Amino acid sequence: MTKFSDRVTHMQSSPIRRLTPFALKAQAEGVKVLYANIGQPDILTPPAFAEGVHAYLDSSRSKPVAYGPSEGLLPFRTAYATYSKRHGVDISEKDVFITFGASEALLFVLLAVCNPGDEVIIPEPFYTNYRTFCDMAGVKVVPVTLDWDTAFGYPGITAFERAITPRTRAILNCSPNNPTGSVYTPGELQELLDFCRAKGIFLISDEVYREFVYESEPFSVLQLPNSDRNAIVIDSLSKRYSACGTRVGMIVTRNRELLQQILKMSQARLCPATMEQDGAIGLLNSGDDEIIAMREVYRNRITTLCDGLESIKGVACHRPKGAFYMMVRLPVENTDLFAEYMVSNVRVDGKTLLVAPAKGFYLTPGLGESEVRMAAVMEESALLDVVKVLEVAIKEYNG
Repeated sequence: MTKFSDRVTHMQSSPIRRLTPFALKAQAEGVKVLYANIGQPDILTPPAFAEGVHAYLDSSRSKPVAYGPSEGLLPFRTAYATYSKRHGVDISEKDVFITFGASEALLFVLLAVCNPGDEVIIPEPFYTNYRTFCDMAGVKVVPVTLDWDTAFGYPGITAFERAITPRTRAILNCSPNNPTGSVYTPGELQELLDFCRAKGIFLISDEVYREFVYESEPFSVLQLPNSDRNAIVIDSLSKRYSACGTRVGMIVTRNRELLQQILKMSQARLCPATMEQDGAIGLLNSGDDEIIAMREVYRNRITTLCDGLESIKGVACHRPKGAFYMMVRLPVENTDLFAEYMVSNVRVDGKTLLVAPAKGFYLTPGLGESEVRMAAVMEESALLDVVKVLEVAIKEYNG
């Protein structure tokens, strides 16, 4: 009898995508599914990307599509450094390492800074795939539970002091946050970085949603004093330019020694995709008008969705300060069962709704049972339909 590794059998399936087969079944029956479960923006990718790809394809007619450098194309890393400086982050191209999306970036970092059995502290609820990447690296997740009543805000340094052990190698933080929409202030990030420096551990900062903030200015941990050794930024073009399928991610740190260690792993997978990098250079060089416009679109969508959710009896949510996700508390006991019921059975004007049950965003057992994560990644008219379907589903399910 064949056996699989403990590593893979102990991994959870994605709670974000687990219900997708039920949605596909509904679509096959002619039902329109409103996908509020996943952060797939519907906004068009800026045309600079297609123009860059077309230029790459034209040039490839006279030469082979060749391997690129393992650390990424120099013109792309230079363009990213220029973009960062434009946003107040003083780095050079030598501080930028290109990966297959932010996912590979985080996995490389975990493998570089942790031994099997080491620990990483992560505030919960957190992006579900963090847990999977830690499982792949043989790393234990130690959660710091955030409070619903404070809108999942910064828990204070004492919470991290209680979580640290001799095996702790890093704190992994996401701001603006997926799934909560919370945003840490520069002062809070400075306190967290100072704590990491004092303990000799790394602060891994997921800044994929950095440009999408609504009550403050975008901010990076690399703008903090004394961030040269201990701060590591995980970044991506996916959300900033509505270009999820490009799979272009970045590790950004001034710790060149760390990047030299990561280079060993990246050489084994040869190089990140060259065509996508060539296409994305134009995005970075095209200015910030598209990002600013996109931010305003999400701001309006969040208002529309939150206003609608708050009109439903028994439903509660916190208005996101950043990103485009929100945790929503529903008047049901088990959102796994409810979400499956809704997408399989509830039909309003030929539409149904798919949400992400929140239990999978927590590590601590028993948390998130009555919560879901929702993403405001549809036009406002569709978000109004989301509210309609959800209201009917709650009444039918509880009735």
